[in-house]
Amino acid sequence: MRPDSSESGIAVRTARLVAVVVSAGFSFGGFIGAADSDQPNAHKAVAFALLATLLALHLYNCVRRADGRSPRGWQWTLAAQAVLTSIGMVWFASTWYGNSGFLAAAVLLLVRPRALGWAGFGLVLVTQFFSALPVRPTAAETLYLVIGHTALVGIALYGVARLADLVADLRDTRTRLADAEVARERVAFAERLGERVGTSLDQVVEHSEAVLETADPETARRRLNQSLDTARAALNEARSVARSHRENGPSRRSVADDLTSTSVTVLGVATICLMILPGPVRYALRTDLTAADIVLFAGCLLAFVLLYLRNCMPGGDRGRPAAWPWTLGAQVVLAAAPIALFGLQIWHVTYFLPGLTLVLLRGPARWAVTLVLVFQDAIFHLWGAGLGDPGPLGNIYEAVWAGERAVVVYGLARMALLTTELRAARAELARTEVARERLRFARDLHDLLGFSLSVIVLKSELAFRLLGRDAGRARRELSEGVAAARQARADIESVAAGYRRMSLAAEAESARAALLAAGIEASGELSDVGLPAEVDTVLAIVLREAVTNVLRHSDARSCVLESEVAGGAVRLRLVNDGVVPSGAPPGTGIGNLAQRVRALDGRLTAGVVGGTFRLEAELPLLEPALVGGDADGVDPVPRVQLHDGR
Repeated sequence: MRPDSSESGIAVRTARLVAVVVSAGFSFGGFIGAADSDQPNAHKAVAFALLATLLALHLYNCVRRADGRSPRGWQWTLAAQAVLTSIGMVWFASTWYGNSGFLAAAVLLLVRPRALGWAGFGLVLVTQFFSALPVRPTAAETLYLVIGHTALVGIALYGVARLADLVADLRDTRTRLADAEVARERVAFAERLGERVGTSLDQVVEHSEAVLETADPETARRRLNQSLDTARAALNEARSVARSHRENGPSRRSVADDLTSTSVTVLGVATICLMILPGPVRYALRTDLTAADIVLFAGCLLAFVLLYLRNCMPGGDRGRPAAWPWTLGAQVVLAAAPIALFGLQIWHVTYFLPGLTLVLLRGPARWAVTLVLVFQDAIFHLWGAGLGDPGPLGNIYEAVWAGERAVVVYGLARMALLTTELRAARAELARTEVARERLRFARDLHDLLGFSLSVIVLKSELAFRLLGRDAGRARRELSEGVAAARQARADIESVAAGYRRMSLAAEAESARAALLAAGIEASGELSDVGLPAEVDTVLAIVLREAVTNVLRHSDARSCVLESEVAGGAVRLRLVNDGVVPSGAPPGTGIGNLAQRVRALDGRLTAGVVGGTFRLEAELPLLEPALVGGDADGVDPVPRVQLHDGR
């Protein structure tokens, strides 16, 4: 199954859109900073050209491809980005600090090994620090700009890009995880089958070979009787294993990737802390607060950040944490109340509320409330407050500043939620694949071993009856039973591994021999046209199961086996007399066969017609057209007509 669900596709597209929007928002701040500077217009034009080129390079380098690979020639584009960023650091040192974050994010995303990427990230921060130090009033102010702008931009852009990679990786690794579960299940099934059925078959071979080697009739009869009991037990064990393995639920192994979950959490926490903490701390340090005010300020800020993180955590209420209306209300109170104590210049965390309304609210209220909060600086200016320039350009800048951070928060929360959902989907898919494999095991066990074990029992019973009358024929029948036991032992391995290639012609010879040994006349001819491997194997399995049913469920005296090729299809037909009415519930044999035939775009019918049982399988010889397919990826219901319980 190719994993390409609509959920994962939406997740990847959402992540890439968030990366583009956040990149454009951060870049807009650079444009505003250049436009608002006291540089000559010619220098501003150069700054605008540099910023536009750097944004284009960043989008090329860092908005990830669907397959997660780095862009072609990224070494050259990253080098160009580094050169242009360095030029900006030198020529526009007083306003360039946030733009360096684009280079920091690109280094983290592209440079490997990862430790070298983080070293490059740190180098960008250090370079930005020393570039801005001569034009900032203090080292602390410079450090604030490096942490609150360069590091924030770098981590935020890296985070949204890596989360997009994470979602794509979750989508592309679902099948591998399911395969791993199936492999574990196959090993467990092989061990169980070997213990319960394989051991019995080994004992059948041992007893039968001892009978062939002994000259004492009484010893031969006793060992043969043991062999017969063991063969019957093996047949019952095979049915028991098939039934229990089909009915048992798949094992619930954890498919969660803790490292991935940790990465998402660390990126989210780091981004939110870098986004919220530097500004209030900076202004608090520049204000003469008392010791009591500092303690109160630190407590309020810590509570605000912790509650903010809690509100961003995905939960069971449509992706929102429990009791979110109360925690959102508490967040609003905690954002507004301290303004009365510290003033808006120090306590301006209300600018981070739009991110929470995007995450927690739904419907029109989400956009209405968020839009008001994004433009809150303009509203504050109406009251004589506000943080930025009261002019139109200042209001636009503050709105973009608040909006881009809201999109960052929404993107982180949304990606975390989608990651959780896709992890759950991967686990469910793995369990589904295990369940499918269980059904395949049971089906193959029934189809492949049923005939061999029936032949073993038949040959052993026949040899037991002939032992005192015709020792030569008894030995021949017993030798054929030993050969069937060895073949059944090989079939156990093929069931556990997959299934082996089978031949309709070879199976027809075995079937005729088994029917003849049971006193059933076999007639009919098979077409000598070569068949494709899959078709040949499926028809051989159909014939094997059909003959098993004749031996076990009828009093047949004659059986017709024939096949023909006509009209681009091959038809296998089996007709037997001696139909025995049965009130037992339907078995799984015909249903298994119908599923196999249907998988190759064929058709199987089975039922009583005029006192005889007729089974017919028709398969196309051309490659079946893979048109459409069921939307949920579940095998289609077999097209089969059942008329009795076989």
